[in-house]
Amino acid sequence: MSSITGVNSNFGFEALAVAVNKKATDAQGEAVMNLLEGTMQSVQQINAAGAKMVQASGSVGTNIDTYA
Repeated sequence: MSSITGVNSNFGFEALAVAVNKKATDAQGEAVMNLLEGTMQSVQQINAAGAKMVQASGSVGTNIDTYA
């Protein structure tokens, strides 16, 4: 009878460990997603700033004197 009780209590601890690990994994996944979203926004801002710089200086180098 005691071996059955031992198995049941071990199962309870294992279920608790699985639940705790799942919560930790979910939290890590959420943190990674937040980091990726922040990185994506930064890249979009950098790309937008770069596009504005290219448009602002679009005439640079169009008149080149090749007979110098």
